[in-house]
Amino acid sequence: MASIEEVKAILAQAAEQGNVTVNQIQAAAANVEQVLNRLRAVSAGTGHPKTAEAIARAEQAKQQLAQAAVLIQGSSAAAREYRSLLG
Repeated sequence: MASIEEVKAILAQAAEQGNVTVNQIQAAAANVEQVLNRLRAVSAGTGHPKTAEAIARAEQAKQQLAQAAVLIQGSSAAAREYRSLLG
């Protein structure tokens, strides 16, 4: 069985990895924004259903990335809070 200090160290590592993951998600969201900008530029004036589909799917991906960032931030916060409860 792990000691309290080992548990605290693991919780701190998990929280930090969550922060790293949030940064990676934010970078992915920025890349998706670039995709959207390119798709919007190329689709201007065409109105083709496939460009509309591509934009809609990229928008959905961006929203899901935002949701993932919120969830992992909550996970990191919970790990930090539990660590603080341990003393």
